[in-house]
Amino acid sequence: MAEAGSGAERRTGALLLNWRQSALTRQCLEDLVAARTAGLRVLLLDNGSGDGSADELRAAAAAASAAGLPCELLALEGNLGFTGGMNRGFEWAAAAGCEFVLVLNNDLRLPPGFLQPMLDVLVNDARVAAVMPTVVRPDGRVWAQGGSLGFCANALRLCGHGGAPAPTTHGPEAVDFAPGACVLFRARELQAVAGFDDAYFMYWEDVELCRRLRARGSRIVWLPWVRVAHLGGASAGGSRSPLRKYLMAKNGVRYLRRHGGVRHWAALLLIDVPSLPLLALRSPRAAWAKLCGLAAGFAGRPSTAADVQRWRR
Repeated sequence: MAEAGSGAERRTGALLLNWRQSALTRQCLEDLVAARTAGLRVLLLDNGSGDGSADELRAAAAAASAAGLPCELLALEGNLGFTGGMNRGFEWAAAAGCEFVLVLNNDLRLPPGFLQPMLDVLVNDARVAAVMPTVVRPDGRVWAQGGSLGFCANALRLCGHGGAPAPTTHGPEAVDFAPGACVLFRARELQAVAGFDDAYFMYWEDVELCRRLRARGSRIVWLPWVRVAHLGGASAGGSRSPLRKYLMAKNGVRYLRRHGGVRHWAALLLIDVPSLPLLALRSPRAAWAKLCGLAAGFAGRPSTAADVQRWRR
């Protein structure tokens, strides 16, 4: 399973989190098997799905191991969110002696050779704590080429979203944060900042983590000559789902209360709040979810599995 390159023999742990989407998770695992990256091992995490996913993934892990990719399953006791599930994965990677940790959404399609260029960045530049590829939608348009904070809806933007991918000759480029769909981290940096903040559960946790990494003097890098495909929004039911609206609003306020600047608060007050009536015309429940999320954020309540039970219906 050897693959050329300076990072070929470095031990890398890939974390693949599942919640009631075992078919997507198994498809992503098959892509990892096909990638044939030396030093790679995979942890499948079932986030308390309760729908038989754990048994299906246990069989998939055994099949991947038989095909030459070390893989195991950790069935979690309940829905710990993206943050809690991945933090358990970070503990596993540390115990396994992994130098790098690959965080993946399960609705990705990963081409052969996608991982090696990202490994090479971390191997050859000690200043970089995390690196991400260009993430495209199934239609080939950009989902994210890194992320930035500023005066915009939700106070954050996915760079390049909806446009054509940047030329592969561009970059690499430092970004404010790496959206958590596909990110390769340096394990010792994750350990130094204690991983994700569990209070976010899902959404904004990647922004907050990257802020702490950058505060240590590390760089977050987008690598344009690697591309992976991302369905997007599967866990929350889509970009306009009430659950996503609720958690984005709630966690956004949580982040702004701690780290927000004038531009970020201005975006909330001048873009997000005035847009609520228009959202209500399109989807009353989504608008109500966003309003409730804003209120919960100002109240300082952490995000939990109870939010999923309430707003995913």
